[in-house]
Amino acid sequence: MPVEPPISIDVIRESLERSGYLMRSRVVRALAAADFFVEPNVTHKDNHGRARGIDLTAEAAGELNRHGVCVKTTFVIQTINNAYPIVLLTERPSTPSADFESYIKFGTSPFPCPFLDQIQPYEERAADWHNLFSEICALSKLHGQDEFTACQPDDIYSSLLKASQYTEDEVGAFNTWITEETGRYWRLFFWHPIVVVSGQLLTAKVTADGAVQLQEVPLARLEFNWHDGEDRKTTVVEVIREDFLLERLDSIRAQDDAIEARIHAIKLKHEPEAD
Repeated sequence: MPVEPPISIDVIRESLERSGYLMRSRVVRALAAADFFVEPNVTHKDNHGRARGIDLTAEAAGELNRHGVCVKTTFVIQTINNAYPIVLLTERPSTPSADFESYIKFGTSPFPCPFLDQIQPYEERAADWHNLFSEICALSKLHGQDEFTACQPDDIYSSLLKASQYTEDEVGAFNTWITEETGRYWRLFFWHPIVVVSGQLLTAKVTADGAVQLQEVPLARLEFNWHDGEDRKTTVVEVIREDFLLERLDSIRAQDDAIEARIHAIKLKHEPEAD
C-alpha cells in the first residue's frame, strides 16, 4: 500500500485558518489574558437529554468584593471565521406582541427577590428594539462563479441555535436550583449569547424612499426566533466583530460591578449586619 507523502505545514496551517479553529484559539487566549475565566468546548445536555456543545463560555475573573452579593454575566460564545461579509437586516419594529421579556436572560435569588423593585434588569440591559434586527445573511460565492449571493449558511444558523439553546437551558437550570436555595445570598446572574465574527460585519437599513443604507459596525443585535420542541423561544444574540469583543465584554463587566454595588447598598439597608 503506497504511503502518502507528508502534508506541508503551510497547507495544514491554511486549512486550519479557513476552518475557524485558530480563530477560536485566539478568542480563548485573548479572553484569558484579559482576566476572564474561559471554558472552551463546553458540552451539556438539554431538557430532552440530547448532548449539545458550544465553542466557549467566559465570566469575569476576580474576587468577590461585596459580602453576600454577586452580580455576574456568563458570556455564551460561538465563533465564525467569515471570509466574506455578514449582514444584519430588517429592523425589528415596535409592536405590542414583541417578547421583550425574552430579550434579557437572567436569574435572581433569593425567592422572592428583595431588590427587583429597585433594580430592574430589563432597564439595566436596555431590553428594547432600538437597533435590533430580525434577519441575518452572509455573502458567499457559488462554486466556479465570481459574483456574490446572499443567504443564511448552516454554520450561522447552527451557531445562533447553539448559543440560544445553551443560554435557555442554563437559565432554566438556575431557576430550578434557586427554588431550593435557603441561604441569604443575593444574586443577579445574566447569560449573554454572542456570535463572534472574524471578518466584515454590516447592518442594512431601508430608508423611507427605499434606499438601502449599509454601514460597517463592530456590533449588532439579532432577534433570533427558534423552537424547543413545540415551544417557541426568542433570544437576542449579539453579533460582534472579533476586534471589538474585549471592549464590549469590559463594558458589561463594569456595568455588572456598578449594579452589584447598588444591590449591596440595598442589602445593607435590609440587613446592616451583612457587611
